[in-house]
This record gives sequence, C-alpha cells and structure tokens, in this order.
Amino acid sequence: MARQLHAKPQVRLDRALFKAHTGESLLIIGYALCLYLLPLALFVWVANATSSLWVVLLCAPLWVMAGYGMFLQAILGHEGFHFNLSRNPMHSCYLGIFTSSMLPGFCVTGYFVDHWQHHRFSNSANDPDYRHFSRYRTLLSRIALSRLLATSNYLQATLRLAFGPLVSPSPLPLSAAQVQHLARCNIACQLGWLCVYALALWQVDGLLLGFGLSLAVAFLVSAFNAYQEHAFSADDDQPPARSRTSRLCTFMHAGANFHLEHHFYPAVPCWRLPKVHRQLLDAGWYADRQHLLEKNFVASFKYATRRHPYRGDTVND
Repeated sequence: MARQLHAKPQVRLDRALFKAHTGESLLIIGYALCLYLLPLALFVWVANATSSLWVVLLCAPLWVMAGYGMFLQAILGHEGFHFNLSRNPMHSCYLGIFTSSMLPGFCVTGYFVDHWQHHRFSNSANDPDYRHFSRYRTLLSRIALSRLLATSNYLQATLRLAFGPLVSPSPLPLSAAQVQHLARCNIACQLGWLCVYALALWQVDGLLLGFGLSLAVAFLVSAFNAYQEHAFSADDDQPPARSRTSRLCTFMHAGANFHLEHHFYPAVPCWRLPKVHRQLLDAGWYADRQHLLEKNFVASFKYATRRHPYRGDTVND
C-alpha cells in the first residue's frame, strides 16, 4: 500500500473539530446557496433592465461569483460523502446529493467511489485522480478536457451503481444496497434539478444567459481545481497536495481550499479546515514546507499550465 512521503503532522487537534453537526451543515448549505443564487438573481435583474453587452461584461463579478457558488455545491457533495454533514452517514450523503445535484451532470456517488481511492493511494499509480489528471499536460487540454471526461466517468459510474449488479466498491464503508440506493437518489435528484432549471428558464427572462455564464465559470473552476491542488513545479520534492490560503479563496470555497489539511484530516468539515491550518502554522509544521502553500488567489491558476505537472510522488511500504 502506498504511503505519503510527507507524514501526517504530529499535532493534536481538538476532537470537536471532527464532530459533524447537521444544524451547522445546514447553515453552510444556506451560505453556498446564497453565494450561488443571490449574484445570479442580481445579474438577471440587471440584464433584464438593459441588453447592452457592456453591462453584461461589467456584471462579470456577479456571474463569476454565482459560478463559484455553483461549484461550491459540488464541494458540499464531496463533504456529504466524507460523512461531514451529519453524524448519520446516510443523512450526510443525502444532503451531499441534494446540493451537488444542482451542478448539472455531476453525480457525486460515482465521483466518490474514485475519491475514496484517491485518499487511500494519493498521487500513486493506484490513485484514480493521478491516472486521469496526469495525462493532460497543456493548459487547453486541462481546462477543456480533463474535468469534462472525469464528470462523464462519474455519471457512467453512478448509472452502473444504480442499475447494475449489487457491488460494494471497496473500501466504501457502505453496503452494496446502500450504495445502489444513493446512486438512484443521485440520478433522481439530477433529473429533479434539471426540471426545476427548465421551468425557471422558461418562466424568468434573462435567466438563460446568467445560468449559462455561471455554469461555464463553475466548469472552468472545477477544471482548474484539480491542478491547483495537486500540480507542482518539477523541482518541488514529494508534494502530496497544496493549500491555497488567501481570504478570497476561503470565502469562495468555504474552507475547502485548505486541501492539504483535508488530506491529513478528511473527517474535519471543510469550513473548519482554516482552524486546522492555523494550528499547523502555530506548531511550525509549515516552516520548511512553504511550497505546499499558495497565498495568492490569482497566482494559483498558474498550476494548470504545463510547467506544473500532476506528479506521483509516493513510495511503497
């Protein structure tokens, strides 16, 4: 089995950081919905007031923020399948499915079958993310193809889990019947949200433009995200993951930008990861590991370029 060259920090965290609270999770879901829907609604109101292209461009911060809010729904789906939204694992998964299905085409059930392996064998040949994302070397292929094909794979995996033979994907801590039930719920939620979107687009003038722009931003953000988290310069040694520490990134990602902390402590909900990061800083763990941090929001997008390969840097026990 693979192990990370960077050992888990020997820092004792407050056990309360690991405890899921449904009420707190609902507040975070509400926050994500506001980040998505409020800028989108404001953009639609402005767009209906004028059809000028310049106004649409000047309102770019609104549809960019809405796109990040849409992407945040996928992050909450990820949190749900880490059982971080509720103490009841199935309830946590249901909440994750409900929120992440707002992102058309993204099926978190199929995604998380791979994601468990990603955590178990991170950046090794057995890591599905490493096998998939490392094959794309150019900026264009990374932002145009990598996430599109990955999302298609997650959809196909969800369909197989929902309607194929009962299989409990190892090492998911759920039974085969539970996984099948979640996959079917995921497909039903996807169809339900598509119906909601279709009705809203038919009823609300100007929504099609705002929704289309926001969805494009969400797609680009998700495409960049894998490389922002796991692509490093060729001269960086043994990189397991990167944390992006800007306040804007924390605001847009609800704390999920502290990705290295997430790999070390996946049972800590993402909105508490900034506290974990501060504890690691205070303990001096990052003193000689500054290449694992990116402090600038805009600069983090450079990691999708060919100068930063998605590398496998683990060794075997």
